[in-house]
Amino acid sequence: MARRFVAGAATSVAALSLLTACSGIGGSSPTCPTVGVVQGAGQLTRFVGSDLTDVEFEAQVGNLVAECEFDSDSRTGSIDLDIMFRTQRGPASAATEHEFGYFVAVVDPEGDVAARTPFSVRVAFDGNRTEVAKPERLALDIPVRENTSLRAYRIYVGMQLTKTQFDYNLNGRR
Repeated sequence: MARRFVAGAATSVAALSLLTACSGIGGSSPTCPTVGVVQGAGQLTRFVGSDLTDVEFEAQVGNLVAECEFDSDSRTGSIDLDIMFRTQRGPASAATEHEFGYFVAVVDPEGDVAARTPFSVRVAFDGNRTEVAKPERLALDIPVRENTSLRAYRIYVGMQLTKTQFDYNLNGRR
């Protein structure tokens, strides 16, 4: 079952930059907005100490696939967004379940964030498994302004990160 997500009125401009387009890491129908990963927020690495062997958990935004329909009467774009997360239990983890957060943001044609919604995911590592692919399906409804196409919008996915985690992603070191 898909989670519902409705884009509302525009808020402040966000510094979101496209890492990869939907066609490069998945697929989309011709009416879909560009779908991508926020640069620097596509991966989460959680440490329990200060050494590289102290990795507790890792998660990465994987494949993104969008299927879209546009209702011209209501001027609403309906988007089914499939997100595949690749997760790994690190050597410093004794836990068999981990939870992480991610967000989906819709950016309007002017570059303003129309909506940004956080989500939480729980991943279970059964037995001796250390890697799990975790699919998520979202159903997004985007009100589209007159004289604008659904393709003029953009959808971004990113991990919910602390500043330290974001800096680690950008710099590749702690």
